[in-house]
Amino acid sequence: MTFATYGNTGPFTNNVTPPGINATFLNNVESFLDQIISSAVADANVTANGSGALTVVSATMTAAGTGLTVQHNALVSGVLTTTGNHVANGGMNVNSIRDNVGGNLAMDLSVGTGEVKFPVNMKGVLKSIGGLHTLTDWNAGFVGVTTGGTTITHGLKNASGVATAATAIVATCASSGLAGVITINSQNTTQFVAATSVNCNIFWVAILL
Repeated sequence: MTFATYGNTGPFTNNVTPPGINATFLNNVESFLDQIISSAVADANVTANGSGALTVVSATMTAAGTGLTVQHNALVSGVLTTTGNHVANGGMNVNSIRDNVGGNLAMDLSVGTGEVKFPVNMKGVLKSIGGLHTLTDWNAGFVGVTTGGTTITHGLKNASGVATAATAIVATCASSGLAGVITINSQNTTQFVAATSVNCNIFWVAILL
């Protein structure tokens, strides 16, 4: 709120016969009082404790530039909604990050050790620093394979959620006593066929870069 400059009428002098009604003086006082008795003062939902703490139901900052500057700690016990960009140069202490449409969990940081738990439906491409290495999707499994071949569903999808063939598939016999040879055949966008020279359980990993 910006108050208009008050125009002084005085100075006044003690023990002097009071002057008559002065319209300029009284109009200035009344205009100043009109500004003090604003909607914020008249609103029962706006209170101040006398120590600088102001309590309001809601506050809208419409001025250009920096609408709200917090130079000390700010506590938000409800929901803080920012329709523009939220820039936190000093970092953010949060337990989880969710989307603003359905509130779906994007990542869980609640472990408290710096570890990040991603939900099973995470989509996108994971890039290394510099973007030189990417990992779009991966899957792994443990299954029994015969010499005649076993069909395995790898379930890989690209960043758009479309089923896509793997960049590479690696498999090994689970039993160290077996020296079976494993071949990967007939790979398509959803499945591949693994065959072994001896029947065995295999552990396989399919990767989409």
